[in-house]
Amino acid sequence: MNLNAAQRLNLPVLTSLIPKGSSKGQNSSARVTFDQALLVVNDLVYAKRGKYLSDVEITVLKGAWNDDDYEEMANNSPYSLNYLQRRIAPPLWDLLSETLGNNERITKKKLRPCLEQVTKKYHAECASIPEQQILPSTEIAYIWEDQLPSTSSFYGRIEELSHLKELIVKKRCISLIGSPGIGKTALAAKLVAELSKESPSRFNCLVWKSVAHAPLLQDLIVDLIELTTNSEPELKLPKYTQALISVLINQLQSQRCLVILDESEDLFEISNSEQASEYKVFFRRLIEEQHQSCFLLTSRVWPSEFDVFIEADRPIQYLRLEGLDTEAAMQFLSEQGLAGQKKCCEELIETYRGNPGEMKAVVNRIHHFFASSTEIFFENKTTFVSNRFKEMLNNMFGQVLSDFQQQIMIYIAEKEALNLTSISFNNLLSGLRQKCKSSISVSDLVTALEMLEKQSLVESSKDPVTKEISFTLQPVIKKYILTDPQGLVHTSNASSNLAIAS
Repeated sequence: MNLNAAQRLNLPVLTSLIPKGSSKGQNSSARVTFDQALLVVNDLVYAKRGKYLSDVEITVLKGAWNDDDYEEMANNSPYSLNYLQRRIAPPLWDLLSETLGNNERITKKKLRPCLEQVTKKYHAECASIPEQQILPSTEIAYIWEDQLPSTSSFYGRIEELSHLKELIVKKRCISLIGSPGIGKTALAAKLVAELSKESPSRFNCLVWKSVAHAPLLQDLIVDLIELTTNSEPELKLPKYTQALISVLINQLQSQRCLVILDESEDLFEISNSEQASEYKVFFRRLIEEQHQSCFLLTSRVWPSEFDVFIEADRPIQYLRLEGLDTEAAMQFLSEQGLAGQKKCCEELIETYRGNPGEMKAVVNRIHHFFASSTEIFFENKTTFVSNRFKEMLNNMFGQVLSDFQQQIMIYIAEKEALNLTSISFNNLLSGLRQKCKSSISVSDLVTALEMLEKQSLVESSKDPVTKEISFTLQPVIKKYILTDPQGLVHTSNASSNLAIAS
């Protein structure tokens, strides 16, 4: 057995496979664990067929490693004996023989010595990698590849900032989500500014990078490796994506890094299926593999791809950012030079839900058209939709939302326009059934509403007595739907009767 397969794929030797506490000179004789061997074989398998080993394949692999027979594997798993022995094992041995066998057939009995030898040779190769090639920084590094937003005008957010400081040392990934203009980037920048002043610092490296242009995954990983590496010579990096991820994770293991990926929503809305799949695997590895660093993503939405990690209790969490509280919002309006009665300012805050970006847009118009007076403005009251918010809604109604989700939002907007009250779940269900003249299932409505809430497109509240949940729209969103400025809302598809199975 040799490393011809690995060399043929041009995969790197991964220092993360070296057992902790072992020196590089001792790696060739160190005991190989199953987890270390799995890292090697998983990377090679991905390079061979374009996807990782499945859970059931890993079940067979681990059973063979432990010298279990197929009956023991079945007893220790949710899979049947026939499924493991007849359906999964034969193609798995074929795959491993092609990937690792070097023209030698790999069987259940030969698996462990084969993987041990391959893994040890990876370790031995590690000893030949120059130490200076990837050397973690011993000093605190502050790396702003993109200009860090100013925090000179920052309002409120004391609780959110404190909560973020707790999360970044407990989680490997945090998604800071909220509407456009709500202040996600400002809060992340304030966090970085405060961490950079700490002594001692809880991180060795702070990195800020905008990914609004949705870069190719390989380009992003190379950038992050270079940003988190303290080395003068040019790095000799592998060409395969999964190998690059392994190198990056090694960096994240060797030092504590906080990496902020600003405006990351486009990473999860990539139309190229291959690129989207690569990003899913990338974040899965960042979340599931051991390291001591944290990725903070600012995004309009919570990626549905992350739901499975929350359900599995992985070290990931999302923090939904709401608008400024009344006190902070009043301070914000005052700093914007807005004169007027407190009641008018409070109504302005309520209309725009304390969203700094939306409030600033309307304040600019009050200054220009209404002599900086909220009283004059409210004599001719209207709801403005900023260009940034309009762009987001154009994208949602034009590309993201299903016909059913659009129909829900149209129905809520029309009902609110009539009576200005929120709509209970039961009334929403019965109203949609009547309007669509079809049997709408409860599960479909719940799923659609959950998605709309995650996208910050609908708001929910519960009656303190009955506990009944009701739904409403922000005035800005309601105005957009009712006026339909781009003709994207009331399309023939969204307005047609929906035949949804119950």
